[in-house]
Amino acid sequence: MFYRVDYLLAVQFVGLLAGFLLGKRAAELRSAGLARTYYATVAALMVLRACAFAAGLLATNYQPWGYVSGAIGDISAFIFGLLFGLAARRDDSRTLLTDGVVLEAMRIVLAFTFIFAALGKALTMSGMGEFFAQSGYSLAFLKFIILAEALGALGLLLSWAVVPAMLGLSVDMFGAVLTHIRNGDPLNDSTGAIGLLIRLLALGILWALRPQAGRSRSTVRKSLMAVTAATLACVLIAGGGSAVLRHFGSPPQTRGTSLHR
Repeated sequence: MFYRVDYLLAVQFVGLLAGFLLGKRAAELRSAGLARTYYATVAALMVLRACAFAAGLLATNYQPWGYVSGAIGDISAFIFGLLFGLAARRDDSRTLLTDGVVLEAMRIVLAFTFIFAALGKALTMSGMGEFFAQSGYSLAFLKFIILAEALGALGLLLSWAVVPAMLGLSVDMFGAVLTHIRNGDPLNDSTGAIGLLIRLLALGILWALRPQAGRSRSTVRKSLMAVTAATLACVLIAGGGSAVLRHFGSPPQTRGTSLHR
């Protein structure tokens, strides 16, 4: 629940290690059964997180519910690592990780997270508006980001819109990281964005590797190359777009101001 990059990575690594150690025992379980278990666990966690988010909005003191939501996020990150650890010890690792149920579970986690992020920004417009202004962006751009994250979350749940949604949300998250870097903010201010980028990258690779009717099976190398190229394009778009928006989209007196949090 400590909002730090090293903590986030440590939770996922512990899950990965636990999955690897347990992988031999779980090797006899069918991949379809593991996929359904992962989906059910993720779905339950997201329902609990939604309840915690709603309770935090209604409660006079949000902090306890923030801890609950953070704990659920930690469990989700652990299970994310656990899945890949289990897959590493299986002969059918690709079958497990590209199972439609597993991919749907990953999409659900990302969709819920971006919905919460969009709602959080919308409910704290004054504070977020100040941050955007001091980062050199306009209030209109903040509203655009809120709408983009909400629509991107919806797109992740629609099979035909998954790829554009992933690309758009990746640009958004790279833009957030680059903005914090430009502001001189500590790396931990980018923890949320980095965590989401890890999940988007994993989903992108597995989505490219998934079996598709009427198409030859993609190789791991080909999929990695395609996702790497898309990632570099997202970074360039985020960096270039950020520079343009800072130059044209904000009043001169706020441009170039940093916010240290």
